[in-house]
Amino acid sequence: MTVKERINRFFRRLTVKKVIIGVLVYGWLGLMLVIVFTPVLWMISASFTDATQLSQVPVIPKFSEWSIVNYKELFTEKSTNTQAFSDYIQAFLTTLMIAVTNTILVVSLSSLVGFAFSRYRFKGKKRVLLTMMGLQMFPSFMGMLALFMFFRQFGLLNNPFALTLIYVAGSIPYNTFIVRGFMRNIPKSLDEAAAIDGATNLQVLIRIIIPLAVPIMGFIAVNAFMQPWLDYILPSVIMPQRDTVAIWLFRFMDPLGHEYDPIKFMTGALFLAVPIMLVQIYMQKYLVYGLTQGAEKG
Repeated sequence: MTVKERINRFFRRLTVKKVIIGVLVYGWLGLMLVIVFTPVLWMISASFTDATQLSQVPVIPKFSEWSIVNYKELFTEKSTNTQAFSDYIQAFLTTLMIAVTNTILVVSLSSLVGFAFSRYRFKGKKRVLLTMMGLQMFPSFMGMLALFMFFRQFGLLNNPFALTLIYVAGSIPYNTFIVRGFMRNIPKSLDEAAAIDGATNLQVLIRIIIPLAVPIMGFIAVNAFMQPWLDYILPSVIMPQRDTVAIWLFRFMDPLGHEYDPIKFMTGALFLAVPIMLVQIYMQKYLVYGLTQGAEKG
């Protein structure tokens, strides 16, 4: 069949109903794309201008007038000359360190605790699970004053490790439930077969359970990595003199502050989106799997 014949056949099959449905569907998708991408395009346009007010930023980028002055300031401005990196890069690296440490600890500890609850019987197991779930229901900001006093007493304020400990402790109960639900659906006959062959409990966990639980662990890892990047309240209390990237950016959004600069905020936020976007793209399959399978089995 020639191309002309195929085109004629395609138009012969079209009906008024199909045309109307197609126009509505693609029109709706186009409208959603415009709504989603317009703010992003505006941020990109703002980050590459030398404007000082948002009203001076065009929605449609003018490539002939682009400038990298905002990025230059972002990567070179230092509070003191003794700093190795600019303030923004320093805040970025601090947040990255917290995010990576949080991810490793949350995935490791949640997997171990979830494995114990899914495979072993011990006294008080159900009560411990219910207690963990009950504690998870209280909002974290209820304990901020106590956490501040506790860390100040031990000289841990402005210490990224202290902030990481709060994230890890707050994430383990919920993630334990997810991992436990997933591991319970892995047949115990696999453990028993490995035990007959002489495998220890640790070998069963490392060589059998963890490879099968990679999808749910990937889902937990993404959530743990995202948490420090988007949190403002906890870092502002626990690390008042050491910025994370969220705290550093927020000062440019305070209209009453002397550093108010929404253009710089957009530039920093755009660069901040890079690691988050890369992780989301790379781990997308685990996110989808975790949201469907993990939630169903939990």
